[in-house]
Amino acid sequence: MERFKELFRQNLMTQRLELRMLEPTLENAEQVWNAIKTENREDFKYVDWTPDNIKPLQENYGLPQSFSETITQMRQEQEYDVVQGDGAVWYVFHNGQLIGHHGVFYSSRWNCMEGGDVWFIKSAWGQGFNREIWSLIIQKAFGELGVDQINRRCFADNQRSKKSIISSGFLVDSHTPCSSRYVCGTYKKVLEFSLYRGR
Repeated sequence: MERFKELFRQNLMTQRLELRMLEPTLENAEQVWNAIKTENREDFKYVDWTPDNIKPLQENYGLPQSFSETITQMRQEQEYDVVQGDGAVWYVFHNGQLIGHHGVFYSSRWNCMEGGDVWFIKSAWGQGFNREIWSLIIQKAFGELGVDQINRRCFADNQRSKKSIISSGFLVDSHTPCSSRYVCGTYKKVLEFSLYRGR
């Protein structure tokens, strides 16, 4: 776990992006809220980056709907995923502008990593940013941390995420091809993907 913290709980750089660990201050929350407040909620129907992690997921879940929700979500994520948990959380910047959010989790027991919450503002879509971040994560996870496996998942009908995950080299996990998640009173299929060290 200490090695994971050393490698991943820090600001990182890719070819085009800065991955910053932002403390959940009012100033940082305002920066995040300013980036997302004009986005169309319909474009984020697969995102679950909301406070309180309500289950089952309600219709129109997605990104926070106010500054208050934004700071609440940032504080909760910091407390449960970083301080108490086994995750790393970054806010993604391109040319100095905040364009997204990215997270990963590490299990020392199983020596594997999993993808966390990811979203990008719509103007950042289609530019390969998520694939670029995952290229760095894969290199550090396999090459420096020495994990055996990295797992990701998405809703089966989320074609954009599925395409992005596959383009990073992940394959549908044949052992757990799909699971279900309760959304708006119904169950939706969730695809599980894996990438193994040395394969």
